Amino acid sequence: MKLQTMKNFNISLTVQAENEEQLHEKLQAFQDLQDHLEHDDFIASTAIIVEHPDIVDFIKEVIPEEGEELTMTDYIKIAKKAFERFA
Repeated sequence: MKLQTMKNFNISLTVQAENEEQLHEKLQAFQDLQDHLEHDDFIASTAIIVEHPDIVDFIKEVIPEEGEELTMTDYIKIAKKAFERFA
């Protein structure tokens, strides 16, 4: 299996933001996704969010508080809720 080397590309990008802080947050979120997701997962995640923007609100509803861990029961409830909302 041959490893491909990544290349850097310079781009021009326009981002809507209320202020510089919000711009920095958006760019940092993009960088975090790029750093933590493989290419195919990054593209698939973006496609899902674009096609179903209401999934973001769902994630906000079910995401645990910082430091809180989900139990198996929590996972089952989230799956049921997702099925009811998106199936």
